[in-house]
Amino acid sequence: MNIPRSPSPAHHAASASRRGSALIAVLWVIAILSIAVFSATQFLFIELESESNASAIFRAEQLADQGIAVAAHPNTEQADPILNQRFSEVESFFARISSEGERLNLNALLENPEDDRVVLEELFVDWGLRIDEAKEVVDALLDWVDEDSEPTNRGAEQDLYVGMERPNFPFNRPFESLKEAELVYGFDRILSIRPNWQDSFTLMSAGPLDLNEAPVDLITVVCECGEAQAELLVGVRNGFDGIRGTEDDEPFEDVESALEILGIPPGFEDRISARVSIEDEAKRIISIGRFGTIAVERTVTVQYTGDRGEIQKWVTRRIE
Repeated sequence: MNIPRSPSPAHHAASASRRGSALIAVLWVIAILSIAVFSATQFLFIELESESNASAIFRAEQLADQGIAVAAHPNTEQADPILNQRFSEVESFFARISSEGERLNLNALLENPEDDRVVLEELFVDWGLRIDEAKEVVDALLDWVDEDSEPTNRGAEQDLYVGMERPNFPFNRPFESLKEAELVYGFDRILSIRPNWQDSFTLMSAGPLDLNEAPVDLITVVCECGEAQAELLVGVRNGFDGIRGTEDDEPFEDVESALEILGIPPGFEDRISARVSIEDEAKRIISIGRFGTIAVERTVTVQYTGDRGEIQKWVTRRIE
């Protein structure tokens, strides 16, 4: 008679080992599948969030464009309440109109250096340069726009730029963008003390500084007057509340009235009056559209001829 043999201890151990390995493999598969499902879910959430943000940005851009359209109408005034509109708890726009002439026109100041270079020199000194440094920067700016190859005083023509491995400089023509000025020899001095220097300049205005909108510091250097006189002029034109662009503003109707407040001494009126105006045909419109937490800013420069406006420049940026 055959009697069945009990499995040996070694057999039990081998079977247990195989079952343990299989269990570990199953657990690994489950873990990998769980990670895959989690990752897919996260990618889905990211994609949905991305699509939602894209839609919100697009709507904010539409709202900013509405502000541009309203502000660009020739009958819209700076203090008009229609420039600030809220359509719901999450949708709104705010637009601001200013004169492009409230900034210094860099090309215009470089056209007549004999009379006007002093404006740039005084501004750069006010910003922190020594007078000799300011003169050198202005010399280099003049050499960038003039047509000859002779350095202006301590300026910079092609020979100097060749030594800097910039053989195609200067361009010998008026600036086509403010950013281009940062290529000029020595302009890094301006960047180091005034990173936002472009806020004080433009290339889009008619040329003269608009005394009805310019800030005190620019009025001071353009009109060669004291800061107190410039503050007095700004106080008069801004009205009782002291805020520009409100209903009580009292803009000057002629340049002579403004210069009288500044106390320009006899013999200087003609030179100063050639640098200033009381209105510029180019307007800068800044419109901010908001949708929820998303905000988009459009900045547009519009050149007006009568009631017709033509867009000269259009810049968009996301506001965080």
